Amino acid sequence: MVADWLRFEIASGLQKLLALRLVGTPPEDAIVGTAEVWLEAMEHCGIGWAEHLDRERVHRAFQTLFRICDRWPSPKLFMDNLGARDPPKALPAPRLTPEEREQNKARFREIMELLAKSKRTQPNRNKGATS
Repeated sequence: MVADWLRFEIASGLQKLLALRLVGTPPEDAIVGTAEVWLEAMEHCGIGWAEHLDRERVHRAFQTLFRICDRWPSPKLFMDNLGARDPPKALPAPRLTPEEREQNKARFREIMELLAKSKRTQPNRNKGATS
């Protein structure tokens, strides 16, 4: 079943498209059936619709259709213009105590010393190589 917010957005977008009187516009008495077909397409398109992630995308997709269509669009054209979800907001950097910061610096120095020591003890593999 389609969520109420998606039902509202699809119905609102289709009403606006209807007002444009594009070529292929369904008759006014068929718009309810047209909306049901669109809602069925949305329900079975493989998207787990979430209002906080998708409401604005649905709205923008209809705005795009209003601008680009000269014929009545299909649900596929709507989906093709839906766009990607906005990426999630990044988490803030973790707050370190001064003690944790010093521990991290000390550990980093240890790692750098180990790498330097390892590099000094490795045999030079380029000895005898000609340039």
